[in-house]
Amino acid sequence: MRRLPTVFLILILGVFMVSCTGQSEGATGDGEISTGRDDKNIVVWTWNETFNVKAAKLAADKYKTSHPDADIVVETMEREEIMTEVKNMLSTGVYDRLPDIVMIEDYDAQDVLTHYQDEFVDLTDSIDMDKFADYKTKLCTMDGKMYGIPFDSGTAALFYRTDILEEAGYSSPALIDMTWEEFEEMSRTVHEKTGKYMLTLDPTDMPVARIIMQSCGRWYVGSDGYTADIADNESLKRSLDVYRKLIKSDGAKSVNGWNDFISAFQNGDVAGIITGCWIISDIKAVPEQSGLWRISNIPVFADMEECVPASNVGGSSWYVMKNSAHSKAAKDFAVEMFAHDDELMDTFIEEIGLIPAVKDPTIYNNYEAKDPFFQNQKVTKLLSELADEIPAVNYGRRTYEIEDILEEEFQNVIESGDYNECLKKVEVKAAAVSK
Repeated sequence: MRRLPTVFLILILGVFMVSCTGQSEGATGDGEISTGRDDKNIVVWTWNETFNVKAAKLAADKYKTSHPDADIVVETMEREEIMTEVKNMLSTGVYDRLPDIVMIEDYDAQDVLTHYQDEFVDLTDSIDMDKFADYKTKLCTMDGKMYGIPFDSGTAALFYRTDILEEAGYSSPALIDMTWEEFEEMSRTVHEKTGKYMLTLDPTDMPVARIIMQSCGRWYVGSDGYTADIADNESLKRSLDVYRKLIKSDGAKSVNGWNDFISAFQNGDVAGIITGCWIISDIKAVPEQSGLWRISNIPVFADMEECVPASNVGGSSWYVMKNSAHSKAAKDFAVEMFAHDDELMDTFIEEIGLIPAVKDPTIYNNYEAKDPFFQNQKVTKLLSELADEIPAVNYGRRTYEIEDILEEEFQNVIESGDYNECLKKVEVKAAAVSK
């Protein structure tokens, strides 16, 4: 759900070269369209219209009430596109179209800071680091300095349609504290009785593999962040087996890309989603489905004591570019809105379903609010409590590069299920990449 095809990336580079002539489009904080780069604008780059983009626009609107002279433009781009363009500009020293604020996903943070630490504004003395969850501050920190403002938690959960599951003979309690074996059986039954799928899976993009690995306290690399941990990674092997069984048994609908993933649950083709809590805004984008959804913890492997029903996927933070046109003004905006304004965070909880990446979410008024869309579950409280159980792992600096290798090799064994040889090949290639 996060990667563009190689050919498309090449096209993006071409678009970037053209865009250097000054042609660009972006949505302003008040919904207007901006064409071209205005010297007065604070420019924000982020992705996901219903979540990050909406949050940035809400922040821009509120900031302008006390800073009427501020002009803030929020430009919607794909995560991959942001990384490609920013890295190109930083590596070449071409700053004329550099955005002032960028959103960076947690998996990319350490890689970007390692190569371009001096290109970001040091926020250490501007924000209270102790306010945010330790795992987020660690990802945003390099050499003891804090460069990012933690935004959302990527707490993973099982989101499901109660009406579809009831048609298949299941009630909500059946989805609490499930094992993966029980989930696989339920998925087959749902398809047999309703013709719908339990969830979507994309064999060329594997966030569920990451969710399963982290729930078992493992990652593609070891605790040092460099040593490849793949060939003997039992949790990774088991996650591939889950993928394979669900796809081959019609328990999951095979999709290709973000749009297919979103449309599958918005159109009612699937009964569930296993992903990060940031998906809430996309689920609620279909108001006709209000009252049909609930949330539960993710399944576990019953025979693996280290496996817990909590994990993480995605999550991002805001970063201010040091050499952008309005670096100082952008810092003031980002710090005031995303680090200090608890009232705005409360608005985000209500408007986009944000689960703030903070140590004490009880400071927010909406922490225990009941959400009628999810049958009056206390969604923020539920997901925040799950976040406390997530095993800490070192993501290293090459998550997506290693996953590219895994996905390619996985295609060769999706029929045979011979994961041992597959993972040995992946580890050899990943060892070179992770170093």
